[in-house]
Order: sequence, then C-alpha cells, then structure tokens
Amino acid sequence: MDYPSYSVGTIKTPHGKIKTPALIPVVATSYGIWDHWIDGEMTAPWDLAQATLLSLYHILPYRRKDDVFSKGIHEVLGTNKPVWIDSGGFQYMKKGIELEPLEVLEYQKKSRCDVAVTFDYPITPDLGEQEKTTRLGRSIESANTMLKNNSGMMLYGAIHGTNPGEITDYIGKLDDGFGGYGVGSLVPRKSQYAHLSNIIHAVRCYTKKPIHAFGITGFPAMYALAYLGVDTFDSWTYIVAAAFKEFIHPDKLNRIKKLKEVGSLPECECAICQEYGLKDFIGSNSESEMLLSMHNLNVFLKETENIREAMADNELESYIEGKSIGGNRNIGIAFKEAKKVKEECNIKHHKGM
Repeated sequence: MDYPSYSVGTIKTPHGKIKTPALIPVVATSYGIWDHWIDGEMTAPWDLAQATLLSLYHILPYRRKDDVFSKGIHEVLGTNKPVWIDSGGFQYMKKGIELEPLEVLEYQKKSRCDVAVTFDYPITPDLGEQEKTTRLGRSIESANTMLKNNSGMMLYGAIHGTNPGEITDYIGKLDDGFGGYGVGSLVPRKSQYAHLSNIIHAVRCYTKKPIHAFGITGFPAMYALAYLGVDTFDSWTYIVAAAFKEFIHPDKLNRIKKLKEVGSLPECECAICQEYGLKDFIGSNSESEMLLSMHNLNVFLKETENIREAMADNELESYIEGKSIGGNRNIGIAFKEAKKVKEECNIKHHKGM
C-alpha cells in the first residue's frame, strides 16, 4: 500500500464545516485597516473565506480586545463562520517575548474561537543545536500542558522539526487528544521546496489528523503541500501584496507590480473586478487597499476551490502541471520536489515489505 497522500475532506467546528484543502485568511486586528472591515464598511475577508485566523499577538494590543474576551470573537467580527486563534508564538519570538501557555489557553477560551493552537517556541535555521533542542522541548511541554487543561475547545498542537525524523519524534512525544497539528518553523525556509516536502510528508505519514501549514501561502508551495496532504493554509499574502499595490494575476498567479505604470489589467471574473478596476486599486486610501486585497484573496480562494475539485476528480497532478505552464515557473519546481519525496518513500516502503 502506498503512503497516504492528498484527499478532500472536512473539518467540523462549532460554527460549521471547513471543506479541505482550504486557505484561511489571516486577520491582524491591531492594524487600522481591519477596523473598516470589522465596522462592516466593505465586504471583509471572513465574508468570503470558509474560516478566519487571528493571532493572539494582534488581539492583545487591539483597542477592542475587551470585547473579544467578553463577547467573543465572532460577535466582534460579525461572522458565524469558524475562527481560529493562533498563540502568536512566531511573532512573540521575534520580539523576544514569552507568554505563559495556560494564560494563552485562557485567552483562547474567552475568545470562544473554534480552533486554538498551542503556544510554541519556533526554531530558525541559525540556531545552535542546544538552543534548538531546548525550544523543541519547551514547545512539547507547552502543548501537553495546554491539552491537559483544555476542555471542549478544538486544540491543535504546534509542531516543529528540521528534518523528518526530528518532527516525527516530536509528534510522538505529544499526548493523545489534539484535534490536529499546526506545522511551524516553515517560513524561514518557505522557498526550499525539498525541505518543505520532506517535513510535510513525514507528518502526513505519521497521522491522519488535519494538518495546518503556518505561513506558507505562495502558490508553488501551496500546490505542492496540498498534493502531499496539507488540509489548511493561512494567508497574509493577499493583504501584503495589496499594500505594495500588487495585483495577483488570476490565471498566471504571479504579481503584477507598479500598477500606476500599467495600461490595463487582465480580465478577472471575481466580484471585485466585475465592479471595480485599475483606477480603484491605485488610490492611496484605505478603500483602494481593501479592494485590491479582496481581489487577491479571491484568486487564492478560487485556486483552493480548483484544487479541491481536481482532487475529487483524481486530476490534481495534471491540474498542477497545467498551472506551471506559462505562468509561475516555481509551481512546477515545487511540485517536482513533492512528487520526488512521495515516490522515494513509496519505493522504500515497497522494498521493506
């Protein structure tokens, strides 16, 4: 039997099901632009996507944080769809700040989120072996402590590792009972497709539970990792690109830059482009940034929908290969690495039978 791979599925939450693979937009409430969406001035990311992800790092300094913890995150956003709350471990690491795991868990419970992620201590490529081992151990301890004190809320264990053996050893030290796993420490090596493929394939072979890949939102990696069995991705790219006035091409999936210098944009069937155009995207106000970001998000959401359809029809490989022609060449490069990892594992498996 071959090693497990991709498949369409569902994640059940108190606020509905998430069809997978799914892209979940990141919402950073501490940035001014989000208040316009929260106030209902325009269609918001959570209106379009199946679910939304926020980081505790952005919630705690937010001026409406008391409402988040007293009324619940759904009422603040004005949504009845699933909401995830990450612990913010990666952002806090960059600031040199640590939170107590049980404090994080308490905040997540008060927010009434659908899915929470354990507080972790991410690893980076420049770490010495001793510091890396220490951080891995602390992340495992944090995850198990939070799981032990959790009740009712779906909790994902944040997992880390620099190679397949290390990350499967890490998961083996986690207690049973997590609703899924969030793979961290990927961002610093997000363009190293062989590394990403090896890590994700190792996790997929270890567990049938849902897998979330943190911070991996470029199309090349997204296609490759969906092929290897990742269930959900989070995206910040759609808003970052808009902040730099970059329009994601709906077919080629690359970024059209310097919008003020282009004469026209490619045709796009998304609802934003049916009502607005180039002149609406190049303004210096918040509305222009919001419109452009929503176009970009529409492209991401459409592609994840296409991935699900191709999976259901058993045509994912041909679909990805088709997207790599005439557009973003890195799609083909990343997919080649993903196929190589899976094929090599299958060969080893059959030889060992």
